[in-house]
Amino acid sequence: MKKNRILRGALALVVLFAVVIACRKQEDAKVNQSNSEIVTISKEDDMNAYLKQFKEKMQSATKNNETLLVEDARWHLEALLNYTYGDAGRQTSDIQCDTFYYKMPINGGEITLAQLNEAFVALSQNVQYIYADCNLPDKSILAIQTMFENNSKDSSVTVRTILSMRGLTTFSMWFDSTDYWGQTYYDLGDGFIVASGKCGAYQGECPESGAPLELTKKLNLRIPKYACLQRSGYFTDEHTITVSIYSPDIDDWDFLNDDNSPCRYKLYYQTEDPHFPRGANPSGCICPEDMNYYLSKGPEIINHYQPDDKVIISAYYQSSSIVGIGKTDNCFHELVLSYGVFHCNDNGGGLDD
Repeated sequence: MKKNRILRGALALVVLFAVVIACRKQEDAKVNQSNSEIVTISKEDDMNAYLKQFKEKMQSATKNNETLLVEDARWHLEALLNYTYGDAGRQTSDIQCDTFYYKMPINGGEITLAQLNEAFVALSQNVQYIYADCNLPDKSILAIQTMFENNSKDSSVTVRTILSMRGLTTFSMWFDSTDYWGQTYYDLGDGFIVASGKCGAYQGECPESGAPLELTKKLNLRIPKYACLQRSGYFTDEHTITVSIYSPDIDDWDFLNDDNSPCRYKLYYQTEDPHFPRGANPSGCICPEDMNYYLSKGPEIINHYQPDDKVIISAYYQSSSIVGIGKTDNCFHELVLSYGVFHCNDNGGGLDD
């Protein structure tokens, strides 16, 4: 009888042990299934879910973890910064761009998730500092672009990051009778600005502005808003080109020609060369009618260079010149166009004032 009790007890323990093993296998299966779901979520299916899960994975990474190829790491770093801080899709007139740098090691053409997370933390501090220091009304972060510049001497890359802040300071869509603007405006960063201000009868007014800045404000008002039903939006896969008659980014020069232009081109061009009489503007003062002409060509230029799979993020004019021995002094405007893929953010995004 005693032996039977011992036997029954042993069988009960075996059954209990089998049940525990089965439960553990079920739990392990759930974990494996969960991990499998995380791996199988792709950015093509759900960009928000993909970036959220990748960010969690990156932030929990240790020093000995998986790696990414350099270009893949660059894409993820840029996308995560925009996903975390971007608040786009709002009407914009003013664009403020700031550039900052971070040096990151690479290992045989690869970057670990831990190294990527360290870069993300460092760059995030710069983003938050610049945001707090920005004085634009109705400000938000429009886009963040990262570029990896290789330094082969010490097996590292320098991450050059361009932060574009947006704001809204005007609703005026066209230039009026008082808008005589000098042709130059240079923002050298750190508060250093070279600007020609208003000109002609209005010489001396608005000394910290110029034709490129004023054109930028009104052209960005024409960029459509991308509605997200009270959610923030962000961009990925950013692409920037610079358009001008001297730009290496373009090869269809004929597009910029226009017989109706005050200067022969759809972008402002001034020269003292007698062979280009329509480009002659010795005073460098652009009248309201000509300002409106160049403004009207902005959307046309944006549409012409827009990639099929992207939308316009921002556009800003800048002045440049070519001088030197054997060259005639001139001034010309460049139009810097940024395009990207727009996403509505289901998980927040943006920075509060």
